Amino acid sequence: MSFHFMIVSHLLLILHKKIQQLVLVVMLAWLLIFLALLSHFLDPRDVDLRSPSSLTHTETRRLASIQGSPSGIRASPLEEREEKIRRERLRRRRRKGSMSRAEQRGRDGYYLSQSKVVVQQLRRGIASAGMLAPHLQKSMRDYLNLNRHHVAYRGRRRGRQSGREVLCELKEQARLRTLDGTEQPFSGLAWDRLVPPRPLEQLWGQGSKFKSCAVVTSAGAILNSSLGREIDSHEAVLRFNAAPTEGYENDVGNKTTIRIINSQILARPRHRFTTSSLYKGMTLVAWDPAPYSVDLPRWYRNPDYDLFTPYEERRRLHPTQPFYILHPKFIWQLWDVIQGNTQENIQPNPPSSGFIGIVLMMSLCEEVHVYEYIPSLRQTDLCHYHEHHYDPACTLGAYHPLLFEKLLVQRMNSASQHDLKTKGKVTLSGFSAINCGP
Repeated sequence: MSFHFMIVSHLLLILHKKIQQLVLVVMLAWLLIFLALLSHFLDPRDVDLRSPSSLTHTETRRLASIQGSPSGIRASPLEEREEKIRRERLRRRRRKGSMSRAEQRGRDGYYLSQSKVVVQQLRRGIASAGMLAPHLQKSMRDYLNLNRHHVAYRGRRRGRQSGREVLCELKEQARLRTLDGTEQPFSGLAWDRLVPPRPLEQLWGQGSKFKSCAVVTSAGAILNSSLGREIDSHEAVLRFNAAPTEGYENDVGNKTTIRIINSQILARPRHRFTTSSLYKGMTLVAWDPAPYSVDLPRWYRNPDYDLFTPYEERRRLHPTQPFYILHPKFIWQLWDVIQGNTQENIQPNPPSSGFIGIVLMMSLCEEVHVYEYIPSLRQTDLCHYHEHHYDPACTLGAYHPLLFEKLLVQRMNSASQHDLKTKGKVTLSGFSAINCGP
């Protein structure tokens, strides 16, 4: 009897240990599931970790409307479409992140080879949106449907104009203009005493023009170009946003006469606009997308990024530094010229800083040399020579109508194919050097 009892006791002990092990396994499994879920929700690729102070006007307004709305999270149709585009881009980044290195190299190689085919046609002036990679075509369609700036183009579509005709149209229809403080709401804020006393086009003397100017894009293709000395030989040099010269002098030079900056540079703390030497000792020209209707009070209340507060602060701290804000009417007139010379519907978003800078210098110079706006044979999907981000949209456009801008610039180009292929150089006549009379 005792023998049987011992056997039963032993079996019960084994069963008890097995149950304990099973419970531990189940608990461990639940713990792993919990950690996986926690990791997903805290993944920095999925969560925007910006502090509330760095939110854009649009994001802050959206957050306020959600917090104050009885229904909780209802968004406008425009915001929903913007969010859809954002989610699609995030999905593409996730897919890229989940690829093996071999798969990623293959995908990147495919996109680059496809981009090179488009650029080859661009150099010949015959590229079209249908040649773009499928994901760029989709982004373009998404922005056309979104139309966040409420663009309603009523101009006519012209037949293929000559380069000279396009030059004359830009000269007549898109005259350089900056905020001068005479329009509301700026006149009510005494901006006529805040802005520089001399207009930008007269800054270097009444009727005076630079003989030869360089526009240096930030494209990755400028690396290993050894163009620095040639760039610095020009009388005036324009650069963009946060593009540095230090450490890159051999390729990009070190002279800077004018720097065009978009509103993100002024608004985002990481750019250190108030303290960085990048923005000192030169003329600054800022811009921000406004509604197509050029409703200035609405724009002042709701810029894409708040450039007005940093502008006011810098003008008061450094009143002798020439610092201008481009009038949004000038920017949208540029867009009208691009659309009017394109049979396809272009993205209803402002032109790129590159195109804006090119036309600005055409207003100030007798001849303009643009480097790596249309890529040379060094073409790469590296967006900026000073950063490590690769995306064909930086060359051919997603948000901005880059492809169509570049086709128009190539039509006006007087440089040789050799210059275009070896230097990525386009040569354009300044407006003062062309006679547009009958």
